Amino acid sequence: MSDMSAHAKRDLSKRHIVMVEESSYLRSILTQLVKSFEPRTFDMFPDEEQAIARMAFAPTDCVLIDWRPEEGIGPKLLKYIRRNTACQSPETGVVCMAATPSRESVELARDNGSNVYVTKPFSATELRKKIEASIYAPRNFVVAEGFVGPDRRHRKASFDGGDRRGAGPLTQNEIDSMMAD
Repeated sequence: MSDMSAHAKRDLSKRHIVMVEESSYLRSILTQLVKSFEPRTFDMFPDEEQAIARMAFAPTDCVLIDWRPEEGIGPKLLKYIRRNTACQSPETGVVCMAATPSRESVELARDNGSNVYVTKPFSATELRKKIEASIYAPRNFVVAEGFVGPDRRHRKASFDGGDRRGAGPLTQNEIDSMMAD
């Protein structure tokens, strides 16, 4: 069974996807990967400024962001999407992609309005699931003082005991849980 056939795919043929990836090598790979999902349109940009210019004039269903806030890459675009009235799609799905996730990085993405967060490297199936989740399973959108983005209160979780997560690298399950908090 192929990697993609294990997951029931949603139709992306009417969707507009934008991606920002600084690395030319990853841009090439990710372009082919996302185009294989057959979106209606796919625009790839090497920097946030070009993506911002694109999003000021055309609607978008999903934005994939190379997320490296420690280097100043990602937060500017996410803030533009969620808070700038010039953005044509302030409620668009946002997927933050990071090579070295930290608790602070995941929290920053979540608190600035990201829908989902995925760690590099990821499989085609994982990326597609994240894109689909941001488009087809959006949470209620919240506009409040200090926060604009998907409602994080969609999950009821109980907590019993001490913090068992430790200080090691975050797993994708821990990241998904943090995005739901």
